[in-house]
Parts: sequence; C-alpha cells; structure tokens
Amino acid sequence: MTINFHLLMAFIHVFLFVYAIGGDVAVHYIGKYITRSELSLEERIRVRDLRFIVDMTARSSLVLLLAVGFTLAQLYGSPITGIWLLLLWVADLAWLGLVWLVYFNKGTAKGARLQRLDMGIRYMVIGAMAAFGTYCLVTGEFIAHKWLAMKIILFAAILLNGVWIRRIAMRWQGAFDLVLADGDSRAQGEKLLVEINSMANRAAFLIWLLVVLMAFLGEVKPF
Repeated sequence: MTINFHLLMAFIHVFLFVYAIGGDVAVHYIGKYITRSELSLEERIRVRDLRFIVDMTARSSLVLLLAVGFTLAQLYGSPITGIWLLLLWVADLAWLGLVWLVYFNKGTAKGARLQRLDMGIRYMVIGAMAAFGTYCLVTGEFIAHKWLAMKIILFAAILLNGVWIRRIAMRWQGAFDLVLADGDSRAQGEKLLVEINSMANRAAFLIWLLVVLMAFLGEVKPF
C-alpha cells in the first residue's frame, strides 16, 4: 500500500482542526458548572482543573497546526521548504513541549516563568504570521493564493484570541479566593465567576468562528 504524503498531512490537518474546536466546545460546556453556586467550592475547583486538562487538546492542536499547515502550503508556493521547514517543525515541537511543561508546572514559580516564555513565543508567532499573511495578500508574492494568505492571517487571529482567553483564565483563582473567604466576599466572588465565565464564553464563540472560517477557506478555496 502506498500512502500519498500530502494526503496524509491533509488528514492530520483535519484531525487537528477537529480537536482544536472540539476541545474548545468541551471547555465551554464544562465551564458552566464553575458558576453553579449550589455546588461545593471543592467540586467547582475540580471542574476547573478538568477544564484545564480538556483545553490542552485544543492548545496542542493549534500549536501543531502551524507546522502541518506550512507543510501543506508547499504545494501552493510557500517559500518555507527544505531545511527551513525542518527547522519550523523542530521549533514547533519544542513549543509544544513548552506548552505541556507550563501545564505540568502550573501554580509554581517555574510554571510562571515558562508561561511568560510561552506568551512571548505566541506574540512573536502572531506578529510574524499576521505580517507574512498580509504581505502575501496585498502583494501576491510568495503565496499568490489569497485564500491561503487569509488562512495565515486568521491563524494569527486565533492565536491572539487564545492570548485573550489566557488573560481571562488568570482571573479564575482570584474569584475562587473570594468565594473561599466567605461572607460578603463570597457574593462578590460568585458574581466575578459569572462575569469571567461570560467573557470566556464570548472568547470561545469567537475562536469557533475563526476556526470554522479558516477550515472553510482551506476546503472551498473561494478566491
């Protein structure tokens, strides 16, 4: 049996898309239990921790989509080929390892340092992808297919939305601390949990829209 390499990568690309949006959908529905005041605080903290675990599927998929996407883009004129593509894969896999190190060291000083490094990488990738995609879209150089240039820009937007979600997630612990304090602080904490969850939901809906639009461009190639 002979397996076409491009078709194999296309399959992996679709597989990662499914896990990216599927993980976010699961995180959205799990999050509803965090704001249920009739549940004990311990139970809601366990739900929050479960949410973090499920979210790792989406985070891992998005990171891997970078290298897989540019591997497929070779067929459409991407200048990132050969040794440069190999280096991209090495860097992407190293980034994936960092993402998991952040998760395993969550709540520690080391984890905080690794998270800052991860955020720095995300900002660099966002800037590079947005600039490269915009340049290709405007000039038609490197990548003449406008749908692919738009996909590159949308990937930057998805990563930026992910940064927004992480900023929102940083507020969870403060809200739980208020609930744990009891008294007037508990009511304030419960209100804050609802507000944070509402913001997280808006960010999730936006990322679903961006991922679906990116998938549409890749499959339909409308322009």
